Amino acid sequence: MREHKRRFIWFCSTEYVAEHPDSLEKLRDEIGLTTIMPESHICHTSGFRASDEIAARGPFEDWRSRAHLSPKINEGIYPAVAGTVGGFDDAPLLKVIDAARNAELEIWGHIGLWSYGGEVFPEYAMKDVEGNALDMRYHKWGIGLCPSNRVVNDWTRECLVDVIGRYDIDGFDVDHARFPAPANISSLFGCACESCAEAATRLGFEFKKMREGMLNLKNRLKTVQPAAVEKAFETGLAWEHLESGSNGQFRNWLSFRATLLADWMREFRDAVQAAAGEDKVFGSDVWPPSVALLGGHDYALWEQGADYLTGGSSAGGVVGWATTVTNLAGEWASFLCKQVSGLEEQTALRLVFQMFDYEKFELPDSKDGIQKGPLPLERMYEFEVEKLKNSSSGNLPLYPPISASGDAVRTRKLCEAVAKNGCDGALFTLDPENAETLKVIREVFGK
Repeated sequence: MREHKRRFIWFCSTEYVAEHPDSLEKLRDEIGLTTIMPESHICHTSGFRASDEIAARGPFEDWRSRAHLSPKINEGIYPAVAGTVGGFDDAPLLKVIDAARNAELEIWGHIGLWSYGGEVFPEYAMKDVEGNALDMRYHKWGIGLCPSNRVVNDWTRECLVDVIGRYDIDGFDVDHARFPAPANISSLFGCACESCAEAATRLGFEFKKMREGMLNLKNRLKTVQPAAVEKAFETGLAWEHLESGSNGQFRNWLSFRATLLADWMREFRDAVQAAAGEDKVFGSDVWPPSVALLGGHDYALWEQGADYLTGGSSAGGVVGWATTVTNLAGEWASFLCKQVSGLEEQTALRLVFQMFDYEKFELPDSKDGIQKGPLPLERMYEFEVEKLKNSSSGNLPLYPPISASGDAVRTRKLCEAVAKNGCDGALFTLDPENAETLKVIREVFGK
């Protein structure tokens, strides 16, 4: 087994650290903080300002004129899109970089990629296998940008190279390097635009067969009967039914999507390291193992373009490692009940939980119950971390996400799940003023 660098990473607010630079030395001394990954809630990057030359070519520079598509624009909040934007005040980030260097901490830059922004920039958005835009009913799970669009991707690569050349950072933890959450059912049938068809052929996939198979699956789902759902649960063959319903193309479709994303990640990393050196770290958060392939992540392929594996929030949120399956289950069950007249929500949920080996958690039997909770978050999180460890090749360091902003008891259980599975550190969201939480982290990880 390869030895990896031990890291404790703080996914922090750029604005907070700029105002409280002493928090870095405090966390370094109290919990062994090694790395920070700052993000501004205003622009959804670390707070970079695109150079004038880059901004002049930027496909998203007219975002201020699109408030009708993103109401938060009126509040001065930038839409979550790929790359950087011009005109942003990077003074807070420069303060953060200085503070990190003074504390002798590593700093990773943060830039988004594909899983959001399509609702604001429909000209670059994903299309499903019928040529339609993604269903806005699933907006909260992300309306993705097409991950093969050359205009967006070529420009994003330029942004990464531009940023690594102008800011004193040690690499990147790019965000949104995925398809929208699998709870967004319409996104599972995309992207099927002309650019993706060309990319599929280039990558060795038969796009026409895949598209026809996924179209067939979409139509088959409209004619499912309650008895078929019951039988799928009784036999445990739901995945096999998806495969047969797509004429044997469901797995190929997921494989194509994952190959496409991994191919671009590798290209982005190569560009960054060619420009600034191979010591510049490059990676992203990934979906938890149970849903990884549905969201575009094949860990074996991802290793070819990433230097580590980490994730989003460990408890809650769209990319929550503890709640991704329950979020998905609520949406999938609702979809099935609308498609299948007479199907009970409880039956649909039982089927979905079984598909992901979550029936052992004895979860609520209604979507409302899932949303209101409580849920066994710690147990579900430990299940995903254990799967991460077991499915990993060992070639990359593992830094699972830990949401340490809640109560100390939960934080301890989350930390213990990471330590128990022999991971190489963790990525935290936390409050540096919460002494009880810091004590837990220190005790579990042996600072």
